[in-house]
Amino acid sequence: MPETLLRICGMNLTPESGEHCYLERSIEEEDDDDEKGEDLEISHLCSCCRMIRYECCEGYQQARGEQGCTGVKPLKNVLETARDLGASQFVDHLEQSGLAADLEGRGVYTLFAPLDSAFQKMNREQKARLDSYRGRRVNPMLLYHMLNKRLTSRHFSADKSIETRYSGHRLRINKYSNGMETVNCAAIVRKDQEASNGVVHVISSVLDPALTVDNNLVDVVMQDGRFTELAKAMQKSQFVERLRASRQPYTFLAPSDEAFQKIPQKRLEKILANSDAREVLTVPVKMKANTQFAEHAGLTVTTREALCYFANHVIPHPMCLPAMLGEHSARTEGSEKLQMDCDARGVTVEGSRLRPDHTLGNDGVLYMLDDVLLPDRAKSILQLAEEERLFGFLQLVKLSGMEDTFENFGDYTMFAPSEAAMYSMPSERYEQLRSNKELARKFVMYHATQGRLNTDQIADNQVVMSLDEQNPLRMQVYRRATGVEDALIEKPDMNGLNGCVHVINKALTPANTSAGELLRHDGNFSIFLTAMEKVMESSPETLALEGPETSYTFFVPTDQAFNKLGETRLHKIMDDKSYLTRTIKNHVVENMYASEGFRSDLYYDIQTRQNMVDVFKKNGKMKREQMGNFVGFHDRKALLPKHVEFMYLPVKLYKLQKLEDIRTNILVRMKYGEDVAAAGSSSRGNGSTPKKTRLPTAQSIKFPSL
Repeated sequence: MPETLLRICGMNLTPESGEHCYLERSIEEEDDDDEKGEDLEISHLCSCCRMIRYECCEGYQQARGEQGCTGVKPLKNVLETARDLGASQFVDHLEQSGLAADLEGRGVYTLFAPLDSAFQKMNREQKARLDSYRGRRVNPMLLYHMLNKRLTSRHFSADKSIETRYSGHRLRINKYSNGMETVNCAAIVRKDQEASNGVVHVISSVLDPALTVDNNLVDVVMQDGRFTELAKAMQKSQFVERLRASRQPYTFLAPSDEAFQKIPQKRLEKILANSDAREVLTVPVKMKANTQFAEHAGLTVTTREALCYFANHVIPHPMCLPAMLGEHSARTEGSEKLQMDCDARGVTVEGSRLRPDHTLGNDGVLYMLDDVLLPDRAKSILQLAEEERLFGFLQLVKLSGMEDTFENFGDYTMFAPSEAAMYSMPSERYEQLRSNKELARKFVMYHATQGRLNTDQIADNQVVMSLDEQNPLRMQVYRRATGVEDALIEKPDMNGLNGCVHVINKALTPANTSAGELLRHDGNFSIFLTAMEKVMESSPETLALEGPETSYTFFVPTDQAFNKLGETRLHKIMDDKSYLTRTIKNHVVENMYASEGFRSDLYYDIQTRQNMVDVFKKNGKMKREQMGNFVGFHDRKALLPKHVEFMYLPVKLYKLQKLEDIRTNILVRMKYGEDVAAAGSSSRGNGSTPKKTRLPTAQSIKFPSL
């Protein structure tokens, strides 16, 4: 089973002595068939299964018959210590070169000793350089692993440069938040191994001074023939001056010439010609605070465009690949974050494989990348949707023939249903969309609008026209959420080159049926329609709607709910015009409320035209408590003349005893006034068995006009 580096030091209490001895957990680099007893456990690093071994901490060992690590090892010199730690080949090279005599004599030293396995990983050129100095005291590769002082991890920092015995050449030590430590991007396997004349740090790779240059990374790129396209673009954007002026070390993910060739020329030209992309991405986040940076740097509109891409390739601190243990998000000098990950094959950044070889400069580390890391603002909205894996919606875009529109034109705002939302649609409707180009086109156009509309520009009840130019889209602002129609925006503000994408949790359907038509077509709301007609005849101003910009919510009881009141009580309500008016007003809300806008286990006060309504969500369902009981209701969408509404349809109304469970997706608790309570008391005193009322079905009822 493969094993990697990771050391975690803990403590064991010795029962007999009461003293602490150290116990260390390490993930070794090589397979080890030695007996490890019960100290083994399995871990997963970089998607690989790893073996974890517990062993005594540095300087301690197990004593026979004792628990824990109570034995103290004798100190040895740095050579003997390195050999005991698995760096025998490194010690052999030191002895053959004549440097061993120095390390065995007086003086204090620090050795960065590569494991024996590190020599097997050396390439042919490295092995040739090492062999060319065999038997010579002045061996650059060996001297590069040595310091003329004791340097323990206590003196390590996030980025530290130290002088070696190889004159004029320094090592770069980096310390990471995940506990990993590296030297010249080689992992430190075991640190602080004390010796009589110094300290030994065991490392995973041979340190090669040929991989370091006494130069900054900008000049490395300019002089390296693999980055000619990058060098040209950097000069045009004056990115060279920006990096040279930087005082902090960084990581440069440099795209090769082949990476630039992967970008279609037409798309690259459009990216560079887009003023919005340049304005947002050209000046890195840290420099946006200085509004005059562009003028001081001489970055005109024609010279700033390429900088946006390069800022996205620069991480403002050294990032060594061996320090990667899993998924990691790295902020760049631009406005983007890069998603990095690792597996058995190595490290990827935004899905692109990083080559393991690197170059160390005076100001950081450079890795060659086989892809240009385009920020979101340099991608089309279709590319953004594809990266979000919205394949169901994209399939309809392709079928509708609108791919070219969303790829090369704009600006547009797209409300794209998530993959889960697409598969939650009724199967019959989904299949119709997938097999009918015209239906697919109407569906796609209803999910988009002209212009770039971010959530910071959306107001409650704001109405925008969809691309079909027939059906409007109503925006809703909830507490800590934003919605469109009856859907909630799950992932907002994905801004691309030609627009903005909002991922929504529900596919949208145009509300092209009036509320009255919807109720009449259902056939289960005739009593409510009759009640509406009576109220409108007696006091039409009661239900007057304000205007086309106002949305409404109706709580519409079913005929079953009315019939459960009993015939006597129902007739009493219907014959009392004043009481009936207050009842109907208590079912009308001057705003649009969709179930998606409510969060679980929270109560929401909603004002009807008569009283307050308390709405809450439990176990993913909305509920209404009425006189201490719960009532379920469904939601439907309808279009009144010149405006759109949602209708919540309660299954029961005014029922005081415990209600059986019902299939719902919304419940509401309503506070009725004393009149309703009195009506309920009268009904209870009746003692009669509820019967269905014979009130006529109202087929001609119309909702109040605007």
